[in-house]
Amino acid sequence: MSKNSTSIDATPDLVIIGAGVVGLWCALKARQHGLSVVIVDKRQIGQGASGGVLGALMPHRPVNWTDIQTFQLEALLSLETEVAALEAATGVSCGYSRCGRIMPIDSVSFLTEHEQWQAGSREHWPIASASGTGISWNIIHGARDPGWPALKPGFIACSFDTFSARISPRGLLKALVSGLPPDVTVVENCPVEAVSADGEVLLADGAELSPGRVIVAAGYESFGLLQPRLQCQPGWGVKGQAIVLKPQRKPADNMPIVYGGGTYVIAHDDGLVAVGSTSTRSFADACVDEAVSRKLAQRAAELCPDLAGADIVEQWAGIRPRAAGRDPVVGALPGAPRLVVASGGFKITLGIAHKMADAALNIVTGASCSLPSSFAVAAHIARTV
Repeated sequence: MSKNSTSIDATPDLVIIGAGVVGLWCALKARQHGLSVVIVDKRQIGQGASGGVLGALMPHRPVNWTDIQTFQLEALLSLETEVAALEAATGVSCGYSRCGRIMPIDSVSFLTEHEQWQAGSREHWPIASASGTGISWNIIHGARDPGWPALKPGFIACSFDTFSARISPRGLLKALVSGLPPDVTVVENCPVEAVSADGEVLLADGAELSPGRVIVAAGYESFGLLQPRLQCQPGWGVKGQAIVLKPQRKPADNMPIVYGGGTYVIAHDDGLVAVGSTSTRSFADACVDEAVSRKLAQRAAELCPDLAGADIVEQWAGIRPRAAGRDPVVGALPGAPRLVVASGGFKITLGIAHKMADAALNIVTGASCSLPSSFAVAAHIARTV
């Protein structure tokens, strides 16, 4: 599947720039449309933000409802079915579970907010997921499920939503790669130098590709690649860090996500616990900062005392794409309709990447495509001026 750029078809129907979760979903769905596909990445598959360790799939708070919340809700619901089909086709586990989420509530004002979110969930969330599992948001004041982890002391109640889920980012990447037909070409370790308005792709090794269409799905690096065409910077990278802990006792099967103070604690199928993540707009590089890792371990122990003393078995850092308008950017470029961008999902990319891919392929093939207006490239450009 992976080849040198000198041995590939230079005129495929579609070139996808970026072999992360969005690019791989695009490739899988493009083959379902019968398109010939070449994927190009400056690194190896999944080595950017997609190859993280956290895997949180959490809905927006169900208040002040907008079309982006509808898009994300539909994506999180349909991902359940998409992952099941991918696992059945490949035999590769994605580590998906609709495990729910616990949020400790430590003040009356925070309780009031949670009551608003609970009311909003009853208005906007469906009563059942694709698998038939009920979806709800509940505030719990008394006894909690005995399978839940011990939570930090001093909280007056907690929220539990049954909509949140988790996935193994690396398991999903492996399944997507396994699901690609052998005629999909992946060119790794080959940066793209430039993309012209008519879709010509110039690679760093001097090779030129002339596809029918191009999808730019290179994460935060999409923005720099498109800047010459747009005459503005439509987004930027935000560095995040996470760690993996090996607790002294194996977590209960299907343990809910614990979230508090901006920190996620997520137990995966392998018995390890992922903790994250941070967000840093200003950074010198994508390397791990061990002081940040220690702080994450401390936060995890504060949220879940059973994690005190757990060994850090992995530290991860990566740069996530944040578009200028915060919402994802999906659409054809103004004045360059052969170029389609699908990036900028920031913290929710894993949960919506398949829907971003559907939309990008609809644009490529000329099919009907309905997206929130805030996703349009022009909407993001407007926020930069």
